[in-house]
Amino acid sequence: MFYEHLALTKLEAVCMIIENFELEVEVYDRIESAALEMSDMISDAIIRQFGLWLGRKK
Repeated sequence: MFYEHLALTKLEAVCMIIENFELEVEVYDRIESAALEMSDMISDAIIRQFGLWLGRKK
């Protein structure tokens, strides 16, 4: 997932350089979705690891 995010970020930069702004917007939307998905996964992992410590049940 992280490598996909990096590839999309690179593609976004290329789109900006070649001035393909329509594709750049589409790629940005995909980057945002991937970033939100990654943040959900990280949050879930933190809650699983430290849930009891935070006063939550697993």
